[in-house]
Amino acid sequence: MFNLRKSLIATLFVFTMVVLQPASFAQESDSESALDDFIHYSLVANVELAEAYATILLRDAMSDEDFYVMVSATKERQQRFDRAVGWALFVEDLEPYASELEERYQMGRTSVIRNEARLDEAIDLLSGSTRQRLLAEKRLVEAGEYAVPPLLRTLQNVNDAKTSRRVKAMLIQIGRDAVLPLQTALPFLDSDSQMVAAAALGEIGYTHASPSLLALALDENETLDARKAAERALERIGISLNSNLSTMQTIVAKQFYDGQASVIPPAINGLNIYWAWDPIEQLVVYDVPADVFDDVMAMHFASGAIGSDANNSAAMGVFVAANLRRDRELQGETDLVFGNLPYSPEFYATVFGPEIAQLVLSTALIDGDTSLALDAIAALSRTAGAGSLLGGNDMPLVSALYYPDRNVQYEAALAIASTLPKSSFEGSYRVVPLLASAVRNGGEMFALVIGDDENTRRTVAALLDENGWTVVGGGSSALESIESAGAVPGFDLAVVIARNANHGQVVVDELALMSETTVTPVFVLASGAEAQIISSRLSGSNMVDTADIGVSDSAKLAVIEDLLSSASGGRLSYEEQADFAKRALAVLRDIALADTILEVDEASGTLIAALNDSDYESKAIIAQTLSMIEDEVVQRSLIDAAFSSGTLDEQVMLLDESAASVRRWGNLAQGWQVEMVVDLAEESNGALADAAARLNGALDHPHTSVTLFIP
Repeated sequence: MFNLRKSLIATLFVFTMVVLQPASFAQESDSESALDDFIHYSLVANVELAEAYATILLRDAMSDEDFYVMVSATKERQQRFDRAVGWALFVEDLEPYASELEERYQMGRTSVIRNEARLDEAIDLLSGSTRQRLLAEKRLVEAGEYAVPPLLRTLQNVNDAKTSRRVKAMLIQIGRDAVLPLQTALPFLDSDSQMVAAAALGEIGYTHASPSLLALALDENETLDARKAAERALERIGISLNSNLSTMQTIVAKQFYDGQASVIPPAINGLNIYWAWDPIEQLVVYDVPADVFDDVMAMHFASGAIGSDANNSAAMGVFVAANLRRDRELQGETDLVFGNLPYSPEFYATVFGPEIAQLVLSTALIDGDTSLALDAIAALSRTAGAGSLLGGNDMPLVSALYYPDRNVQYEAALAIASTLPKSSFEGSYRVVPLLASAVRNGGEMFALVIGDDENTRRTVAALLDENGWTVVGGGSSALESIESAGAVPGFDLAVVIARNANHGQVVVDELALMSETTVTPVFVLASGAEAQIISSRLSGSNMVDTADIGVSDSAKLAVIEDLLSSASGGRLSYEEQADFAKRALAVLRDIALADTILEVDEASGTLIAALNDSDYESKAIIAQTLSMIEDEVVQRSLIDAAFSSGTLDEQVMLLDESAASVRRWGNLAQGWQVEMVVDLAEESNGALADAAARLNGALDHPHTSVTLFIP
């Protein structure tokens, strides 16, 4: 932290200079001067003076609107302000001031853009002098989609050719941002306004206007002129009049789901707009958090597609996927559009049957969306049998067995195994080993550490080890680190120690391209300005996060936990890990009991090892499962476990399961084990003696002397 005394002196100096300015100068130029000085001292990294001028700006009584207008007065000042705030956000002493200035700027921008009186004034100025018209156009373009409602009101209220031309030209100039409010309003406008709006949409040329244009062109209740205008607009966009409306709505839904920049207007102050039509208010605004706007609009268009064709399974898949993702990403925020759905996201994921859940799973696997994949598998596990999961050529659940995230692999194996399939299928050999791995490794978290400097790698690895991670690989490159890890179920984290921003970017890109780490969250550590640069470059991905290598260990660990949460739903709790293992054990036992293509023998080694460190309930399931495997090593391991057990109840249970194995598969025990069973039966009493006697009888040892037991 910078010296508090120096900071205080700098602040007092600045305040003194401001107070001593002539009065005529102070009122108008103080704020602009303070802004320019804040920008200057931020860009030259003078923290004390930047903080002092930021304090003056924040204490200024001007409105947020005036602050925004001042910052954006020139393009150069606005760009310099953005750079200054961007730098200050990475400086501990300046971060709170920069955050508040950025918030004030965004609040002012929102207020200016939404100011209806200002927009109405701008529309009036369109018919004024050249200077007034240019000012009006600048103001309306800046307002973007917010300018569309007053433009449409003007169009409907003033019915003359000159106004129509001006409104149409202005809508075209606004461009992409005008599409969503225009396509929302199109069905409800009068015929003349529909013609202007349709023509504008055609000139703007974005395909996500096509569903509303197609609906208008095909609606026989609309006027011929309006329908022809919509038809011409479709032709201009390149959409055939013979296109299927439900298909077009699904295509647009998928564009939003994929987050295509061509369909999503820029967010303002973290919010996007969902446009709806009210018979009285006409176009009305619902604010939607920017993080879920793509999903909200995907649900909107998918819902329209289902309304046009109730059998449109592709649209159902988009709706379900977007709804699950939206619910996850809201994180407690309010969704004014779909926040009051009558059923939960999980209801929609299951009610349409396994076909839709498999479509969602396919989407998740392609997108590398681990959380969505887990949601889809959960839905399939509740609705699908072996026939629907493993029939046909496209089997996304089988593909999930190879997905580079252990939890997805485990859940896919559990879902498939629980159906006890009788027919062979591609990938069947992976199911039982994955279940065995879930028993043994469900709670471990595996990490890679990548960087040039071995000492730094060792320091980071030690930090991870101390906090519950198992560092399995390390090296100077992604490939070297992965190869050094050997055979592990999957990587839960990759830490990249970047020598500079370019190096960090290269390693992140390499990790994203490797099949083992395609969906592995990546934490990049860099120094000083390089950390800021790489943070700006990678800020759009929820799979990557960054920090300055100089921050505290607790700060690093906090970033890692946030990264895990956003990338894959966070780490499993101890209780969740134990539940995972028990579910896998229960399914392995079912496989052992059932007539299925799956072979529980493939898990015998793991199950034997798990006997040593499981609780009583798990040991009972493991022992029962092992007793159904015909293998001499398995039977002998059961007997060994019975001898070494520390509690009476466990020992009795293990002796009985050993006896069950002998009854099924015959005596596969070693001679010394048989003798120990005889000794145990002779030397013990009560329940333990009874259990040893049962095992001895099952072994049917012909040389057991009757005189040992008969008084």
